[in-house]
Amino acid sequence: MNEQAIFLLQQILDQQQKQTILLEQIATQNLALIGALADEGDVDPDTPPQTYLSGAPCR
Repeated sequence: MNEQAIFLLQQILDQQQKQTILLEQIATQNLALIGALADEGDVDPDTPPQTYLSGAPCR
C-alpha cells in the first residue's frame, strides 16, 4: 500500500475508535437512565404529583 492509503486507513481507524468510545458512553448513560426509571416504578401514577418539574413542592 502507498503512504496515502495507509494515512487514510489510520484516520478511519482513529474515527472508529472515537465513535466506539462515544457509543460506550451512550450505553452507560442509557443503563443509568433505565435504572433511575425503574426506581421510580413504585409511585402510583394516579396520585397527584408532590412537586413541580422544577422541584418546588405542590400546594
